Amino acid sequence: MRDAPVLLTVLAAVAAGLWAWRRWHPQSFWLVVGYPIIALSVLASWRRVALGCGLTKKRQRFWFTTVPGMVASTGVVRVKRRFQRIAVDTKPFMWLPMPTRHGWRVTLHTLEGQTPGDYADAAERLAHSWGVHAIRASSPRPGRVVLMATMRDPLVKVDHLPASTDLLKVTVGRLENGKPWTIDFRTVPHWLNAGATQSGKSNLANALIVGLSPQPVALVGFDLKGGVEFTPYGPRLSALATSRA
Repeated sequence: MRDAPVLLTVLAAVAAGLWAWRRWHPQSFWLVVGYPIIALSVLASWRRVALGCGLTKKRQRFWFTTVPGMVASTGVVRVKRRFQRIAVDTKPFMWLPMPTRHGWRVTLHTLEGQTPGDYADAAERLAHSWGVHAIRASSPRPGRVVLMATMRDPLVKVDHLPASTDLLKVTVGRLENGKPWTIDFRTVPHWLNAGATQSGKSNLANALIVGLSPQPVALVGFDLKGGVEFTPYGPRLSALATSRA
């Protein structure tokens, strides 16, 4: 009984240390603690998750099955095992999940008759089964599907965007998978920014101007709402139109 307070104190200290580690350096905590637990959990649960999401196929396999035998004098049915060929649910082969910045990714071998669209249709069911924010499916080559899992929404807080040092290349935000959203005008020189009210059109335009301002390029603004959007950037713009005239 004397060791109980000491044990509780040690457990409390360990829990506090893990909480502080996760709070102040979540990247290393995820790689050292979180990822191994998640990887083992995903591998262990893949068979029942694939079955529940409709991603298995019936295949003939030799299996030990229990079949009823003769009835004993006591009225108890004796059973015996037979090695026979039966139809079993086969799951797609899964490689070891690999960690990413915002979650993990894993490569699967598709079964006969399956397409990447089957996994994309099951993405929401897979996310709920594994308790993650989102699952996205892609196919690098025929017969392979990559599932990208994000543990939490990476767009809840976007506080830092890396500056681009390449000419006509601007990082304007983050994608839904947490990767930087970069616009390269050398690759795609024309862009159309459209959307409903309060959808972020002005924020995107401001991010483009801020990203292009340090670069040796001419910027011309057309702000036909009287200049309410681009007037603060007037000293940097080569020209600014605020009316149709």
